[in-house]
Amino acid sequence: MAEEAAQAAPAVPKVTAPALASRLASSGLSLPKAPGSPSKLQLPGSSPGASPSPSRVSTSSWKGLRGSVLLGAGFGRTSFFAEKQALVLCFGEAWTKVGLSGESRPRAIFRSTELQRKQRLGPDVDATLSLEEWVKVLSDLLNRIFFQHLHLSPKDRRIVVCDAVFSSRPFRSALATVLFKVFSVHSLCFVLENVLPLYLTGLHTGLVIDLGYSSSRVLPTFAGVPVLSAFSDASCGAKHLLQALKVSLSTSEEAAKALEDETLLEDCLVCACYVACDFPEDGEYPARSLKTDKDAEVRIAGSEKGLRVPAACRCAATELFFEAPDTPPVTPLCACETVPEAFVRALQRSPVDLRAPLVQNVVLCGGCATLPGLLPRLAQELQKALRQEQALSALATKLRFTPVDFAPVCAAWTGGAIFGALEGLPDYSAEDFNKGEPLPDWMRSGFV
Repeated sequence: MAEEAAQAAPAVPKVTAPALASRLASSGLSLPKAPGSPSKLQLPGSSPGASPSPSRVSTSSWKGLRGSVLLGAGFGRTSFFAEKQALVLCFGEAWTKVGLSGESRPRAIFRSTELQRKQRLGPDVDATLSLEEWVKVLSDLLNRIFFQHLHLSPKDRRIVVCDAVFSSRPFRSALATVLFKVFSVHSLCFVLENVLPLYLTGLHTGLVIDLGYSSSRVLPTFAGVPVLSAFSDASCGAKHLLQALKVSLSTSEEAAKALEDETLLEDCLVCACYVACDFPEDGEYPARSLKTDKDAEVRIAGSEKGLRVPAACRCAATELFFEAPDTPPVTPLCACETVPEAFVRALQRSPVDLRAPLVQNVVLCGGCATLPGLLPRLAQELQKALRQEQALSALATKLRFTPVDFAPVCAAWTGGAIFGALEGLPDYSAEDFNKGEPLPDWMRSGFV
């Protein structure tokens, strides 16, 4: 048995003296040359036969050995400790996520209501801020990000920005101006935020559904290239859910006054609301329903009283994702009203040969993606919408959702953290900015 175990054991690779000596020479250490000398490492500056005194031994050689393990050619080379990590910024209308590349979660998530500012041009016409106004807003915001939330200097660092599909040109120009002129960053990289969640799946083709604050966005991506001509959005976001919830809960003056605080509305949406879903009979499993007739109570911060959420209101607000409201909200640039409608529209705009691989990798992200019951109900509604379209009915059985191992609210940022850790990618450098080179533009860069 011992002989069989010895034969089955893997062979230990032999380390020759010249190879070991060449590795140790780079760190200032050497092997004893005489065969009869003591079998221990000889430190520089010490006699071959004498044992070094603890008070006289320098630690510089051990520091050199430690550095060779991390950065030396003999033990493998890496740039993780030699270069500064990139900063990843994901700006949102309600919440902004910031952190360092290569990390699994953002270091800070905070409210950024200043990014919702717009200038009124008429009774029903709004426009983005001017370049000068954005510079003032972003100067204060970025100063707070770098020195209050991240506690580090952005000088000579690479910045990765999770950019919206149709972000305004004044915003992008003001962001580049502040980062290069005020904070002296090394380079800037804009990445589409609706493509980044695919980095969490390991696949380069898929369809991302982002349930955001002001709208829900659907963007197909094939082989890493976003199909911008198929982009679609729906006027049902967290903001509209909060408005519907506020109307249904404002049954008294006291409740209406308490609900003026959007933080309380968000607590009600997260802690008390869910998505109703009916599961049909499937083989050995009987038909069942995800719905309750129990009320919920949400605690009000700074008060001993709680806010009661009736059972009917707990699932009524979330129906905006699947059913058009009686009075549709006035949201510019949103051609659809529900998520299934935007999903079907994005597939109809996509090339025919891309539709099958797209529906087999559907990624759900955004702040509302964690609502209980949303995923099975959304799968049912999407299959129903596909079957109603003759050209897309064959795709209903191929629909697949890919789960991600990260929080859906941070999916875009986490994808940006993975993207920021990659090397060899083209960046917009400070030299390009000083030369007057135009910022990268998704529509001008030739994406389909």
